[in-house]
Amino acid sequence: MLKLEYHCQTENGLYLAKINGPHGLIEIKDLVWIIDRKDILECYYWESWAVLQGAYHCCFSIPGKVTLLPK
Repeated sequence: MLKLEYHCQTENGLYLAKINGPHGLIEIKDLVWIIDRKDILECYYWESWAVLQGAYHCCFSIPGKVTLLPK
């Protein structure tokens, strides 16, 4: 089950989210919108996980935007 560990609005008005899931805790920076809704978190988590595995995503493939955090 996915869990939104932390989210905040940064100085630039965008959001930082940390989503915990089956492959670990993923941090996503510079999101326009974040809400604790399972369907949205699922999309963010799995699209970010795919990027970490080498897939291209129009928004998440920006260097430094998606990070798998150490345990």
